[in-house]
Amino acid sequence: MGVTSGINETGDPQSGAMRRRARHGYRFGLLVAACSVLISLILMPFAFMSLYSAFEHPAGDHGFDVMKPASLSGEWTKLNISAVSIDEVAGDVVLRVSGFHNCPSGCHGIQRVQLFSVHSDPSGALGSPPSATIDIPADSSEIEQQVTLPMTGSLSRYPFDNYRLLLGATFSNVNPSGAPTPITPAAARDQLAFSVSNAVPRVSMSAPRILSPHEYDSTGALYDAVVALNFTRPLYLRILTVLLTMLIVLAAAYGVLFRPFTQIVPTVGALVLGVWGVRSLLVGSYPPDSTGVDLVLEGSILLLLLTIAVRAVIFMLPRAHLGRRPSPTPQSTDRDEEELDIEVPEVSSDL
Repeated sequence: MGVTSGINETGDPQSGAMRRRARHGYRFGLLVAACSVLISLILMPFAFMSLYSAFEHPAGDHGFDVMKPASLSGEWTKLNISAVSIDEVAGDVVLRVSGFHNCPSGCHGIQRVQLFSVHSDPSGALGSPPSATIDIPADSSEIEQQVTLPMTGSLSRYPFDNYRLLLGATFSNVNPSGAPTPITPAAARDQLAFSVSNAVPRVSMSAPRILSPHEYDSTGALYDAVVALNFTRPLYLRILTVLLTMLIVLAAAYGVLFRPFTQIVPTVGALVLGVWGVRSLLVGSYPPDSTGVDLVLEGSILLLLLTIAVRAVIFMLPRAHLGRRPSPTPQSTDRDEEELDIEVPEVSSDL
C-alpha cells in the first residue's frame, strides 16, 4: 500500500509566508487590472464619438474665413490656404494655395501674395521671417501652388504633440519693373477673400484665431492678415494610443509576473515582439492616411487586450480573499500551491 505525503504542512511558516505573498500579489494585480478596465470603459465612448466625427467630417471639408468681403465685384481674388502635410521631424508644414482670380474687363497687372511664418525665426533675428511668394497672373484663371513654411512643435510628446503656425499674409501689386506695391487695406478688404483649412490626415486643426496684424509687423514685413493655426492629434488617436499601450503593458506584466518561470523563458521573445509590434502599429507603420482596415485592426487589438484585463479581474477576484481570512486547511494549501505552480514531490512508502 502506498502513502503519499507533501512537503507543505499546515504549520509550515515558509508555506504560510508564501501564501501571504501570493495573496498580496493577487490583490495588487486585481487593483491594477480593475483600474485598467475602468479607465478603458470611461474613455472608449469618447474615442468612438471622436472616430464617428472623423468619418462624418473628414479633414478638408470645412474652411475658416480670415478675410471675407461683403460682396465681390469687378476684379477680385479668392484664395484658400490648406495645410496638406506636416513634417514633424523637419518642423515644416506644406500649404496648398488654391483659388481663382476674376478679371471681367481686363486686369491691371500681376498681384502677389506673400505668406510668412511669423515668429518661427530665432528670437532677435534680423530681417523678415521665412516666407513664400505666390504670383497671381494678370488674367482670369485658377490658382494652384504649394509652398512650405516652418512651424513650431515637437514630436517627442506624441500623441499629445502640438504644432503651431503663425501665418502672416501680405498682398501687393507688381508693377512692370517687378517691384511690389502694397495694396491699401481698403482695397484688400474689397477685392480679396482669404480662408484657411486643414487636409492633413490624422491631424486636427482647431478653429484659427485671427490676430491684429500690426502687432506683429517687423522689418521687411507689414502684414495685411495674421492668423494662428494649431495642429493636434485627433482625440480618438490619443485615447487609442493610451489604452493600447496601457493594456499591452498590463498583458505583458501579467504574463511575466504570474506565469511559471519555465513558461516565461520560451515566450519572452513573443512578449517583446508583441509590445514592439503595438509600438510600430501606433507610430511607425501607418500609411499616409488612415484606412478602415487600420481602424478595424486597432479596435480588434483593443478589444482582445481588454478581454484579457477582464479575465484577469475574474481570475484574481476569488483568490484575493477580500473581506475574509482564508482558513489554513490542507485543501486551501493545495490550491495555493497550484496557483503558485510549486511542484510537490511525491514520497511513497510501502507499509
